[in-house]
Amino acid sequence: MRNFLLTTALVLPLTGMAFAQTATTTPEAAADAAAQSAETAADAATDAANTAADAAATAADDAAEAAGDAADAAADATAAETAPAADAAAGTEMEPDADAAAADAATSAEAAETAALQAEMATSDKIAREQAGNELRVDWVTGANVTSPDGTAVGQVRDIIVDAESGQMIAAIIGVGGFLGIGEKQIAVPWDQLTINYDAQEITTELTQDEAKAAPDYVFRERESAPAPTPAPAETAPAAADPAAAPADPAAPPADAMAPADPAAPADPAAPAPAN
Repeated sequence: MRNFLLTTALVLPLTGMAFAQTATTTPEAAADAAAQSAETAADAATDAANTAADAAATAADDAAEAAGDAADAAADATAAETAPAADAAAGTEMEPDADAAAADAATSAEAAETAALQAEMATSDKIAREQAGNELRVDWVTGANVTSPDGTAVGQVRDIIVDAESGQMIAAIIGVGGFLGIGEKQIAVPWDQLTINYDAQEITTELTQDEAKAAPDYVFRERESAPAPTPAPAETAPAAADPAAAPADPAAPPADAMAPADPAAPADPAAPAPAN
């Protein structure tokens, strides 16, 4: 027992010192080891990342190149397929349409001809272009009221008589009496005996109302129809042969040869003498 205690007494201090020394030096070593391990791991990670990045870049380059090659091949195939159709379409679009060009030319020529004709007619004496201040419209005259010199109503202008040869106004037909045109009579007043003022808004006559009522009715003639067109003269046909006439005998001698010689006629000195 004593020996055990002595041994324990000797061993415990030594063990404590060893333990203390181990406890003191172990964290530093561990830290160094951990740092070294971390550095090694970082180097390894960096190497792995670089390797992976290189591999990824290489793979991306390969994929891009492959995609470019595929796109080029697809474009070439599409162009080869669509080139005939595109050429045909281009040829169709660029080919001039002869019918459309001819129609446009005809339209332009017609428009030019119309413009030239309009310019010619603008100065032609065949037409009148503007109404003069002393000219009236028949529409203004017909239906206008006619009054006597004292302002008494005589009637209304119903019609106008015109000279067909000279084109001058001969007379105005005035409806006198009646009611709303019913039962009225129509008289003719010479045109030169009417005074037309203010574009036929005032028409006066020398007739009084009583004179107009006492005047005889105007006698109208019947309108003649236009003559029928004269037919073109027929062409004269050659006279036909008489079927009753006997045909000429082809074997008969000419009429001159059948006539007897005239003994009184002088002999032709150039004719040969008859043989004895």
